[in-house]
Amino acid sequence: MTRTFRGLALAIAVAPLILGAAGCSDDKADNKSESASDRPTVEVTAQPQDVQSAQVAAEQVFDNLSEGDWAGAYDLWTDSAKTAIGKDAYIDLVATCTGQQGQYQVTGVTPVDDKTATIKWSHTPAGGAATTGSSTVKYQNGTWRFEPDPAALAAYKQNKCP
Repeated sequence: MTRTFRGLALAIAVAPLILGAAGCSDDKADNKSESASDRPTVEVTAQPQDVQSAQVAAEQVFDNLSEGDWAGAYDLWTDSAKTAIGKDAYIDLVATCTGQQGQYQVTGVTPVDDKTATIKWSHTPAGGAATTGSSTVKYQNGTWRFEPDPAALAAYKQNKCP
């Protein structure tokens, strides 16, 4: 009788553990809405609307030009500048313009208003003489965008190197 009682007691003690383990599941796999709430939320924030951020945007365009990343430079243009020439046409054209690469340096930033800044720059192509110019950077949809100078945009419209 002792043996039967021990077996019964063991069965009663172990049964909940076995049944509990069999009923366990990964809550995250079964309840997808709960797992989604475990993830951190990411909020898209706008760039600061200051001249330092405007300068950084212009410097990024100049870095892209220096490195021959024509698509990267174009992607940072203002919406209105992009109407002058399509991305593929710009890439095809500017790749033939020998003077686009080289060293660029921002020499001054002047705020025009809270959404516009004028960027003064110098450019020294490889083996060439330094030139200076100015461009506009505009705040659009939470980011600073570069607008090439009007002469360059006019040349692009005519499918010519500036």
